[in-house]
Amino acid sequence: MATAVHKKQTESKYVTFFADSRPDVDVTFRDVLLSRPTDHYLVGIDNFSMTNTSLSMIEPVKDLALIRIVKRLKPSDLAPDAATGSVALDILYTAGRAYNELIVDDNHFSFEISSMESILSVQQLMHRLGDVASDVNRYMHESKPDADYEYGGYTAAPNEDTEHLEFELATDGRLKINGTGAFWSCFCIEVPSVQNQFGFWGTRAEKPPVDFTRLRRFLALNPKDATPTFVKIQANPTKLPSRARPVQKQDETAEAFAGRIATWEALLLEDNAYNKRTLVGEEPKIHMVKTVTGEADTVYNKFDGAKAQIVYSFSSLASIFSSLERRIALEVGCSLPVKNSPMVDHQKESPDFVLGRWIWRTDPRIESNDKGGSRRYHSNMPACTEYQGAQDRISYHELQPQAKIQTLRIKLFARVRSFDELSETYSMRVIDLPTSATDWWHTRVHFMSKD
Repeated sequence: MATAVHKKQTESKYVTFFADSRPDVDVTFRDVLLSRPTDHYLVGIDNFSMTNTSLSMIEPVKDLALIRIVKRLKPSDLAPDAATGSVALDILYTAGRAYNELIVDDNHFSFEISSMESILSVQQLMHRLGDVASDVNRYMHESKPDADYEYGGYTAAPNEDTEHLEFELATDGRLKINGTGAFWSCFCIEVPSVQNQFGFWGTRAEKPPVDFTRLRRFLALNPKDATPTFVKIQANPTKLPSRARPVQKQDETAEAFAGRIATWEALLLEDNAYNKRTLVGEEPKIHMVKTVTGEADTVYNKFDGAKAQIVYSFSSLASIFSSLERRIALEVGCSLPVKNSPMVDHQKESPDFVLGRWIWRTDPRIESNDKGGSRRYHSNMPACTEYQGAQDRISYHELQPQAKIQTLRIKLFARVRSFDELSETYSMRVIDLPTSATDWWHTRVHFMSKD
């Protein structure tokens, strides 16, 4: 007697996507992709490779520098007004930049790194910091700092090659800033973004040397004793009182009254402009109210000064291998009717339509000798990286019922860390993967029937 054996027929289909200079692809199939409704299938990513040179490890902040070397003004330049007791509001931050008086305005030198620049590795960041330090050194070798600087500027020796500023990376990832007494007497270091202040300087000390605003925008070292302080920043909290409209006097001519009205209107415009820039105004601005204490000491402003060439170092509390790295994971999303497969993110459950997710691995390494010297950095190059290959496990997802699939969209996302400046805590968010003209990626979607 013959026995009929029923063999299950497993159906597999693959869809391959190539794309360059864009994070998404839309596909329209000439024929229906699957022969049965979608709930008969599982779907997963079985291959994914990408080249990306656009996703910076550092959060970009429009119109703000990542880090900048700025002039140190003399306390007398910021002396309170004799009549009002406050610093003139002409010395202010303009949109996203420090006061004009602090910016080194010389097209031959670059004293800053823009936060909009794509920094792909710690090695690249250290190279860019080296560029900034090189320009500062050349600037001082040419005796560019003049008497407007706090300790009277700097006068270099003929053919001087002193290294006034140097950035180092310690073996534990902490940033070390080495500057001569001459450098610290002329300059301080500005980090405008609060998130990057935590990235460079680390978490706050128990008793941070900052004022009530808790800002750490400017780092200064006292060249007298190498005491580091985050230069105090204060906002003007007081608006000017409103001016009453003049009332015409009985014996006042129309021309005289019109003149008083014109004067009142002009003063009103000035008051409104002032009030907008206070802490409680529409365009709050902040200004420095104090720099290093003590009277000027000229031992710092000459090459042969007794203290001008002494090197003072400042070490941060953060390992920039992790504190400045915001990239967490890559994700491949789709327009398929994926069943709700919740993802737990910071103890919160949310629906997800991602087919694949891979941790962003930079694999940074640092090598040194037994004394911590001769340091060398290693990191992945922005070349083609395979995130899902033949040897990797595939995560398959179930699909909700759908009669047929004739169109399909695949899109790349990046999961990045975000920083809340009010609570000073990190969380995560998902963004479209930024791409440039030279970026490209490839992925293959596998449909497999359940039976």
